[in-house]
Amino acid sequence: FIDFPSVPCQRGISSRLTDTSLLQIKTCNSWKKKYFETKKITASLEEVLTKLQEDLELHYKKLLLQLEAREIKMRPRNLANISDSKNYLIIQITEVQHAIDQLKRKLDTDKMKLLEVKMRKQAVSDLQTLKAELTWK
Repeated sequence: FIDFPSVPCQRGISSRLTDTSLLQIKTCNSWKKKYFETKKITASLEEVLTKLQEDLELHYKKLLLQLEAREIKMRPRNLANISDSKNYLIIQITEVQHAIDQLKRKLDTDKMKLLEVKMRKQAVSDLQTLKAELTWK
């Protein structure tokens, strides 16, 4: 086995590949670091959001129970139809407002999912562009 000295142009190619590889590794590591930092923050924020939503649901249920209890107290014994009372209207308004709030939360969640999909597609596109540039060089 004879060891030949490396050809100068090969050294340039290998150093260029090494520089490119190092750049890829640094870029990959920085993206991983950002991803995991964001993931940690997001997880804690999601826990807080879930807790707040549970608290909101609890307060909503308590409010409805109080309104219904007041409705029963205020209702005359001989009146079977309660659809005309102010309290009943307040209950209906509260239920509709709660449904609207739930739809708004669902819309916000769906917007975030759509944004995540768009960002993922953009990242894939950027990666393909970077790979094409690296293979071209």
